Amino acid sequence: MRVSAPIANIRATLRATTTALALLGLAGCLNLSTTVTACTISVAPASLTLRVNAASAIVGTAFDCKGNSIRNKRISFSSSNTAVATVTTEGNVIAVSIGIATVSAIADDKSASVQVTVTPETAANVTITPSTLTLRRTNTRQLTATARNNQNIIITGRPFRWGSSNSSIVSVDQNGLLTALTAGTVVISAEADQTVGGAAITVTEIPIGSCSLSPTSSKVTVTQSVQPTLVLRDTANIVIPSQGRPIVWTSNNENVVTVSSTGLATTRRAGTATVTASPAENAQVTCSTSIEAVDPRIVQTVIQQRTGSLRLGIPRGFSAVLLDSTSALIPAGRITTWSTNTPTVISITQAGIVTGLTLGTARVIARAEGVADTVTLSVTNVPVTSVVVSPLQVTMVEGQTRQLSVVVTDSTGRDVTDRPVEWITTDPTRATVSATGLITAIASGNVSIGASSEGRLGQTAVLIQQTPVDTIVAVAGSSVARGQSTAFAITLLDSRGNTLRNRIVVVTSDTPGIAVGAPNAQSTLVSVSGFAVGTATLTLQVVNNNNQNEGKATRVTITVTATAPGPVVPQLEPAKFP
Repeated sequence: MRVSAPIANIRATLRATTTALALLGLAGCLNLSTTVTACTISVAPASLTLRVNAASAIVGTAFDCKGNSIRNKRISFSSSNTAVATVTTEGNVIAVSIGIATVSAIADDKSASVQVTVTPETAANVTITPSTLTLRRTNTRQLTATARNNQNIIITGRPFRWGSSNSSIVSVDQNGLLTALTAGTVVISAEADQTVGGAAITVTEIPIGSCSLSPTSSKVTVTQSVQPTLVLRDTANIVIPSQGRPIVWTSNNENVVTVSSTGLATTRRAGTATVTASPAENAQVTCSTSIEAVDPRIVQTVIQQRTGSLRLGIPRGFSAVLLDSTSALIPAGRITTWSTNTPTVISITQAGIVTGLTLGTARVIARAEGVADTVTLSVTNVPVTSVVVSPLQVTMVEGQTRQLSVVVTDSTGRDVTDRPVEWITTDPTRATVSATGLITAIASGNVSIGASSEGRLGQTAVLIQQTPVDTIVAVAGSSVARGQSTAFAITLLDSRGNTLRNRIVVVTSDTPGIAVGAPNAQSTLVSVSGFAVGTATLTLQVVNNNNQNEGKATRVTITVTATAPGPVVPQLEPAKFP
């Protein structure tokens, strides 16, 4: 196998280092017999980190079972991954490629190992190819960076960080791809391991080969303007940006058409003119467009207000625009007359002010120089602007009813009674409302009742309280065995004798050491637990959401009896053996 000069020098150094380390390892009490079997093996160092192409020695030592080192014991070495690191018979480890390998020292089937981590080489020099380059604006070019170590050997697989001294002239991505943006000179850099290489890049402007204007001809009315679109092409007939390129604009008849420095052509009187564009950097390149100016003639009258409706008694202004044969607006000054064929429904002035007289459908007509346009509109009521429900807040008890009232006001401030009103409830499980605003309370809680008319909404807040409990019906007494539980039924009644549920019932015991009770969630049962023989009185009281007593309390006497004796467990005598 051929070995490069740097690797050969490294191996020679390693041999000397290995010899010195071996002598140090033999210090102390040595067993000089080579026939002694190794009981354990040690290797130093415990771990090793090398860069690619670097080398270092490891030392293996054999020990007998008494812990004495064995002199002249043959130690063999091996690598788990020779593609990452190799090891010589003397224990010289050579880094081959990036990765992790395990190097083992072996004697008499005993072994010890060292983990070898191989890291990338450090770049000592970075070069960019090509080192100088000239590009035209918008061109792209791929650069290549190369890293070398101290022996000038190329380091492969090394990532580079690319940069531009002026990214507005030339940008570069992290793969080294250049893009020329504007004329100028920059330095492109590639950096690896804090080592930087550079390339000088010059960007030149793209030469203009031809130009064109579109449209090539246009027809506009007098006083109107047109902006031709300029397209520049290079000598290869490829479209290039015109931004930043000075253009000279001229008109061959400024009495008909004038042209600004940006190419905006404005007509002054009827006639034809040619507008020409020429790049200032190359006067040999020219392009032109023909513009014809015509006197405007009305060919279309258009009423602007096409949709919507007229509010009864409220004036509304209408306007119309006049268009020529090119669909361009004709300047002000032409006379437009206004009329209607439904004068009983609307009235109209010559200023275009229309007023609704009665509910219905009407036509508005605008006419100019014999050209007319019409719009059909509906006369409707003045819209509703507010709906107010009173009272704004209501407190009720379950089962009660309450009549609400509503005031509907239109945009003129008048209270109107001819508009339909829809009544709604936000929670029909708590309260319903009729078509006339009559509320019926169903269940306790908060609910909003609304009245809507023409998209306007008024609301009132309704608080529904539970029907108060008047009486708790329960058994007079009950018994339970000590340590056991039982239950008795209860019934909650209001003042009219109706059954109520789902209320908060508080159960207290005058002697909780004897018995206690607890109601269920529906307030229909009370469970009782007996703790000691004796008698206890349970007091049942309903409380409302404000923790206030509600209705009359009820008392139940609980008698706790002795617990029944448990089963007798037979005692087994121990077995007897002779």
